[in-house]
Amino acid sequence: MAKFNEKMLEDYVVEKLQENGWKYVPADELLRESLNEPLLIHDLARKIKELNPGSLTDEDVKNIINMLKFTGTGTGSEGNKKTLNCLKYGMTIKLVKDKTLAKIKLIDHDNPDKNDYVVSRQVTYVGKDTIRTDIMLYVNGIPLAEVELKNPASFSESWYDAFKQIKDYENLMPDLYKYVQVGVAAEQTARYFPIVPWQPEVKINQWREQGIKDDVDATLELLKPATLLDILQNYLFHRIDMGEQTKVIARYMQYRAAEAIVDRVHKNLKGETDKNKGLVWHWQGSGKTLTMIFAANKLYHSESLENPTLFFIVDRIDLEEQLYKEFAALDIPEPEIIGSIPELRRMLRHDERKGKRGIFITLIHKFRTEELQQLYQELIEQSKTQDTLLTRKNVVAFLDEGHRTQYGVLAAQMRAILKEAFFFGFTGTPIAKKGKNTYREFSYPKEKEFYLDKYFVTESLKDGFTVKIVYQPRLEENVHLKKDLLSIFLETEFEEIPDELREDVEDKVKKRLNPINIFLEQPERIKIIAKDIAEHFIENIDGRYKAMVAAASRKACVHYKRALDENLPKEYSEVVMTYDRGDEIPIPEFKKELIQRYHGKELDDIKKEVVEKFLEEEHPKILIVTDMLITGFDAPMVQTMYLDKPLKEHRLLQAIARTNRPYKGVKEAGLILDYVGILDNVAKAFENYDKTDWDDTVFNLDDVKTEFTILLDELLEIFKGIPRDDYERETLLKAVEILTEDEEKGKAFLENYRTLRKIFELLGPEEIKVERFDDYKWISGIYSYYLRLVLRSMPSYEPYVRQYLTKTIKYVHESTEIQDLEKQLPTLELDEDYFKKLEEASASKEEKAANIVFTLNRLVLVEKHKNPVYESLVEKVERILELWKEKTKDFEKIYTEGLAVITDIENLSQRQKELGFTNLEYALLLTLENYAPDGTDLTTEVKKLSDIFNKHLFEGWDIQPTARKSIERELRRYMRRFVKKHELKVEAIDTLYYNLIEKIKNYGRKA
Repeated sequence: MAKFNEKMLEDYVVEKLQENGWKYVPADELLRESLNEPLLIHDLARKIKELNPGSLTDEDVKNIINMLKFTGTGTGSEGNKKTLNCLKYGMTIKLVKDKTLAKIKLIDHDNPDKNDYVVSRQVTYVGKDTIRTDIMLYVNGIPLAEVELKNPASFSESWYDAFKQIKDYENLMPDLYKYVQVGVAAEQTARYFPIVPWQPEVKINQWREQGIKDDVDATLELLKPATLLDILQNYLFHRIDMGEQTKVIARYMQYRAAEAIVDRVHKNLKGETDKNKGLVWHWQGSGKTLTMIFAANKLYHSESLENPTLFFIVDRIDLEEQLYKEFAALDIPEPEIIGSIPELRRMLRHDERKGKRGIFITLIHKFRTEELQQLYQELIEQSKTQDTLLTRKNVVAFLDEGHRTQYGVLAAQMRAILKEAFFFGFTGTPIAKKGKNTYREFSYPKEKEFYLDKYFVTESLKDGFTVKIVYQPRLEENVHLKKDLLSIFLETEFEEIPDELREDVEDKVKKRLNPINIFLEQPERIKIIAKDIAEHFIENIDGRYKAMVAAASRKACVHYKRALDENLPKEYSEVVMTYDRGDEIPIPEFKKELIQRYHGKELDDIKKEVVEKFLEEEHPKILIVTDMLITGFDAPMVQTMYLDKPLKEHRLLQAIARTNRPYKGVKEAGLILDYVGILDNVAKAFENYDKTDWDDTVFNLDDVKTEFTILLDELLEIFKGIPRDDYERETLLKAVEILTEDEEKGKAFLENYRTLRKIFELLGPEEIKVERFDDYKWISGIYSYYLRLVLRSMPSYEPYVRQYLTKTIKYVHESTEIQDLEKQLPTLELDEDYFKKLEEASASKEEKAANIVFTLNRLVLVEKHKNPVYESLVEKVERILELWKEKTKDFEKIYTEGLAVITDIENLSQRQKELGFTNLEYALLLTLENYAPDGTDLTTEVKKLSDIFNKHLFEGWDIQPTARKSIERELRRYMRRFVKKHELKVEAIDTLYYNLIEKIKNYGRKA
């Protein structure tokens, strides 16, 4: 996409949308009842009749529309959820004539071509205030998606300003945003997000399409009619997240993978392919669980599967619970957990051994051969004469972390019983070299299909769905496993013993690991580590993030709790583990204390309460775990894991990935403090993986120091030739000149500095910070100066800076140089004291010129549609910006022309005040004066013209054909006289008419 201004970008987007199947209708030609009504009632009524053939009367249609309006009344989540469900599934009403119930479609999701798709621009709505949306997409008269745009060439605007504008509009026009479901905010960069009016912030995503590099073009693929409807019905849901009601919309790789699964099932059932399996590898933290749920939900509602059976098969109890919780958080049918082998037998025998229909979660360990052999024989015999589960094809199995559990007798029994089923394996970790037969079980390696979909760590980091993981060995000499014990662990096949299989593991394996646990459980060793944890937590984490301690065993968990309580307030930490296995001291004693502390609650209820408080409340701040919660636990506020548990391969990756979720835009990386020494041998810990599969996963803290140095040097290189450590504003202005000669360079500087700042926080007390502190402080000074001068204030998208970037605030912004700089730079507002404040705030003519440039940029180019004075000066301001972007700046000329524009603003504003003209009258006057000879007095005839227009103007006049035609007729009548009197050239007439009608639309509204 070429560089555009906002108008050109809007033209481009509308043109692309039309190419993709949207019909363009100008805002004033939409068939609207009023500006207060978001629905295109006429279009909706017509489509309801078309999509629901039968005996619908006009009164029925009216009742349907009124019911739709009433359904989403208010701004809360429940009404919004009901409206979304109406859009997804239709509505049920009682018909007027025969009093029967009828299912009514508002949108035909099965046949997308039968719907009407309309795009319009600059559509005005009136609610608590008047808003004007850039681009609105209607399906069957219902506004479903909104695109807000900002000037890609602007110094001071970004896609985030467009996002905030939509959030503001949600409050001003709540009746509109109970229908609108998807928002897009764009300039050179584009982002999409669900519309959640009751939440101030939502998760924002970037859409990518293979073969399309441009952000805006890729996002427009999301807005293709069929894709948008698919997203609406199958990939957009209300969700409980961190205890709060919000919405979730699929990320692009979730959509891609889920669609690949659905497509494979459908093509197989149609006989178009014999492929009936696939392997999905999505890096942990990128939303793998939701991908499974999206695919399953779409298949569950698919008519071609005719009431299917869907299995989610996992290999750990905690994963089973977390998967169920993820389902329960969404506004979809909850699955049934098969909690025992007898329950599994009953489920499989249901309906004369055809199997129960629905969605089920179970452990693979339930498929024990000795328990299910009789049932299997029954199925074989019955299948000779009639259908059974063995012959059913509408069965789909999703195996989470499938590459760990698809071998051996359990998997064989499962596959024998689900003989005709589809199998899809999911993993968030690489496939081990020695486990290459994973591809045989789930893929088609002979056909070069190793993955149905792959989304690895590098893509996830690039997209911002995860952050990198950094590790640091800690207390090596005192507490790390000795070399011989570490070797024993690394050479042992069973670093993880699932609860359900402990009794099957050979004694010799447990005996081999015993010396390691004995060493790691030593109370005195744990006390040393707990003291270090407490000091690190208070200095680096407390009040900003949360943390986890991964202990070697349940006994070690108890010792850690006791030791941490000696160094931190007791409410800071809590243990989450199982208590119903064995009676090793000190667990029974601690269990008793725990129950007393939680007033006699059941252990499961205590665990649930602890986890919920950790996610949603201030305390606890540290969770102590051993097996539970180190896989699948999604807690973005966890920034640090204190690792004192020997892990390797997938188990190590799963554990440390608890820290890799982004958090409020301020977390640069998850930090692993390694007290075992396992990550000192990172290559050995991952030796069963190809290096290319894990090499970009974890980084030593030394790597981060190097990254800090490289990024800092790259930023300094931008300002080559400018004296460093000089905080004189003349010097800093030269730096800002460089950043504003090319708007992309300025935006890249902001992004890279914010990354540098987060790394600075992550590095804690590392010496590199002292060594490079002066350079970092100087770059920070340029950043502060840029914010105040160019953006005119601290940007709204940094609300968490003071809380989370404490070291930068403490050591940099509280330094004398930057404090003095920030005090000397007040934000200049254009008022009657502007010139006085400009003289006081500016140290030189160059800085005065810069202040004028960026004041005009923000005021005129951003606020132009709100004031006819600003609108009349846009071309002059754009000319000044072009002068500013020249390599060799003529500051005298910039300053002089800038002063002239500001003087124009003052004089024009004063003139409007003296004339007593409304904004409409003044906009007409300024426009007409551009086409009349100099000195021509048009004030009287503009006043008369305004009086004529006012007879036809009312709120919503431009959506009423009669009123609009009356205005157009009066305008043409006036223009004939004006053109004749001033002898206008033919080519100027159309331009003048367009400008005048736009001014009337923009300012000609009455409350």
